[in-house]
Amino acid sequence: MYKSLITIATILGLTSTSALAYDHFFQTGRSLGYGSAGTSSAHWSAAGSYNPALIGTAAGTSNDFFLVFNIRGQAVDQDNTVKTLDDFVQETEQFDEFSNEDLLEGDINLLQNNINTVNAIADAVDKLNGIGANIDLGGNAGIGMAFDRFAVSFQLNSQFSFGGTAIVDPADTNLIRRFSHLGQFLLDDVRPLFDDKNRLEGDLTLAAAELEEFKQLVETDPDSVSQADLDAAQATATNAQGAYDEALLLVDQAKSTEEKLYQEYGDIFDFDTNSVQFDSDDLKSNARFAAIGWFEASMTIGSNWKYKSGRTLSVGTTLKSVHLEFYDYQASATAFDEDKIDGDDYRNSKDFFTADLGMILSLDRANRWRVGISVKNIMGTEIESNPVRLDEEQASLFFKVEPQFRLGTSYNATWFRVSADIDVTESKGPQFADGSEFFQGSQFASVGAVINAWDVVELRVGYRHNLIRASDVLGSNSSSNNADTLTLGAGLYLGPVQFDLGLQAAKDRVGAGFQTMIAW
Repeated sequence: MYKSLITIATILGLTSTSALAYDHFFQTGRSLGYGSAGTSSAHWSAAGSYNPALIGTAAGTSNDFFLVFNIRGQAVDQDNTVKTLDDFVQETEQFDEFSNEDLLEGDINLLQNNINTVNAIADAVDKLNGIGANIDLGGNAGIGMAFDRFAVSFQLNSQFSFGGTAIVDPADTNLIRRFSHLGQFLLDDVRPLFDDKNRLEGDLTLAAAELEEFKQLVETDPDSVSQADLDAAQATATNAQGAYDEALLLVDQAKSTEEKLYQEYGDIFDFDTNSVQFDSDDLKSNARFAAIGWFEASMTIGSNWKYKSGRTLSVGTTLKSVHLEFYDYQASATAFDEDKIDGDDYRNSKDFFTADLGMILSLDRANRWRVGISVKNIMGTEIESNPVRLDEEQASLFFKVEPQFRLGTSYNATWFRVSADIDVTESKGPQFADGSEFFQGSQFASVGAVINAWDVVELRVGYRHNLIRASDVLGSNSSSNNADTLTLGAGLYLGPVQFDLGLQAAKDRVGAGFQTMIAW
């Protein structure tokens, strides 16, 4: 029984998370290093990821061509998951060593250890609710060319976000604690009766043997029986009568205790084997996974115009064909099957067309101060959980692709650059019909700085703050968003060949991106 309980609880711990929602502004290995604040200042190769107007800034300049490859990834460890699970596993392994013992006839220390460990397991299950880990992976490849009046690029972008949550039903925790209460009742009220019974059985057995020995002595050699023998026999008989009378009282007490045991714990205690019994169907907890796969092929085209004031307006648009995959697997704790996580039966897909728009305006003749705006996915869509695989009581999840707005500004002083972005709209992951979110949403405010340290090396630093808190997300036990992220990056430029590395770290997450590009 306990092994089944431990297995299910472990599954709940391993599959729970408050995952970060899908971000439609794809990070690159270069811009990741300065906090992804690239709406008005990123390289024109990132136009398909951030702002289509970036490609417009290359028209009529010395930029002619780029060929770029990017990979990126992020791993999230919510609420110190690794340590919590490690503590939980230690408790369950300790308990597993003595989980099949007779609780009444076995060593009493084992019963006490059972109680202590079940209490620890109950506390650990409480901590498991809302923790977990999720992974975001992505990559892109692109090629671009700039001409006197316009610039154009073609790119392939992919993004995969996977996460899950475990909703630990309070009834399950209460059930686990009932086993603890049962153990304490057995220790305090039932086990003493068994110990007294064993003591009385020993006393009566010894008395019967002594009286039988005296009887045989009387029958075989009555003349040898002394007064001392008679007195000893009388004392033995008196003690035996006392033990018998005590046993009668013990029987009445045992009946009362057994009745209480049956009434309060009869559903979880096996009277034949003196062990607990457990039906896994009694668990109410659920495990649920959701994943979003985004695969797009796109073309970005843009241009710029200079005004008499010396300011420059750059515009651009990205036209893209998107293949969207939405995966939703949910099951009760007892029906959970990890082999089904990658099953096609729990997947739904949709193809659609959409576009991005962008604009960047320089505020001075030297094009140092810039402001920009980017609008992603001006035409949205919606995809729902595959209804074929949902049980009657399971609610569908919906992933809505909606327009996303981001504003940015930057200042470029040749040897250093500072930039800042803010999301005007929240980027949401899967939601229920009532609008409650399955993942934590994201709405970032970002700042970054770039230093041209040497002609061939560029150093970057950045900071991101998520304006959306996680406390109201399904399965989350976090009181803060835990998404304040520091970033570092560096670029190495060897003539037309460029290499960029970006790193990001937060309280509960780490990420990295790598980019290689040929540009001239």
